[in-house]
Amino acid sequence: MSAEAWESLAAWYDEKQGDEGDLWHRTLIDPELLRVVGPVTGLRVLDLACGNGYLARRFARMGAAVTGVDASAPIIARARRREAEAPLGIAYHVADTARLEMLEDARFDVAVCNMALMDIEDAAGAISETGRVLLPGGRFIAPSFTRPQRGAAPAG
Repeated sequence: MSAEAWESLAAWYDEKQGDEGDLWHRTLIDPELLRVVGPVTGLRVLDLACGNGYLARRFARMGAAVTGVDASAPIIARARRREAEAPLGIAYHVADTARLEMLEDARFDVAVCNMALMDIEDAAGAISETGRVLLPGGRFIAPSFTRPQRGAAPAG
């Protein structure tokens, strides 16, 4: 989805995700994601396509220093509002994940892009930029659906 499309959905998405994620994320996606990420105490974590920041807040409560990035200004405004109401030290940026100029090289221990890489128009650019901002040996964790290539024949 484009940033413009997300603008019209920001209020709905923020309400749906709340402070802990929706039912699907809480029960199916996030438990395995958190298992793979592992302990984050003392780590610098980048939450790409962070939406309303529910996962960024979870990482911060687990002891990480967290930065969240999303292309949608209205959803980041909602994440910042939640941060202002209950501060956890999270920095939020409005940016295309393929253009993270505001972030320095080799800054993060872990980058997470939870169920969003398939929706990022320039996924290759996002992966490249993530590699730039990760420390050597840092990890990029991006659970995602795959999307069919244009013109690909249906399976079966």
